[in-house]
Amino acid sequence: MNKICPRCRTVYSYSIGQCPNQCSSKAKLEDNRVYDRCQRDNKEFYSSKDWKRMREICKGKFSGLCLWSLYKHNKIKRGLIAHHIVPLSEDLNKGLKLSNLVYVSDEAHREIHKLYESEQQETIQLIRKFIEVWDIEHGRGI
Repeated sequence: MNKICPRCRTVYSYSIGQCPNQCSSKAKLEDNRVYDRCQRDNKEFYSSKDWKRMREICKGKFSGLCLWSLYKHNKIKRGLIAHHIVPLSEDLNKGLKLSNLVYVSDEAHREIHKLYESEQQETIQLIRKFIEVWDIEHGRGI
């Protein structure tokens, strides 16, 4: 059985699951770019050179892996987002502190923000625990 991609009209098998041209991934990236440009709070901060540099440092610290997926779900996933553990809306001064950043996947980022709605402090403690374990395992800890 075949399926047609609504974006590029490529015909592909249902067994593949998604368009081989990665149309859904490209669409998600474009949606994120539009969000960043038009709706995101702290636009100036997220477009600054300092933030872009810190985001890359965070990515390097965690080897590009999603720490949440690794320790919470025991899965190895590629990270995409440097997440502020304490949100910028609560403390802008922690925005460029590596100790307030963790690298996560898009799915993990959504999961974390959902948890922040009902149990923010517990979630923050869990993230900090994951970072501590990571640091110990990679010779950066106590």
